[in-house]
Amino acid sequence: MASNAILEKYKGKKVTFREVSSFPDLKVQYVDSFPDYEIKVASSNSFSAEIIKVQTVSSFPDVKLKKVTAFGDLEIYYE
Repeated sequence: MASNAILEKYKGKKVTFREVSSFPDLKVQYVDSFPDYEIKVASSNSFSAEIIKVQTVSSFPDVKLKKVTAFGDLEIYYE
């Protein structure tokens, strides 16, 4: 499955991000402009659809994310 498609299937839902240092499902980069997805940070993991292992990188990400306070493409809870 393409890396970008992992988040596409969770659009409008809540997922949990587990930060890992190796073997991630997704490599993410947080940006201020031109994101692939806008995410809203959730305060709890209730109703979370799935846990996705992520690694934060500064270059060559699978997906670029921008944190917003409202109306994001999906909600993310960080473990």
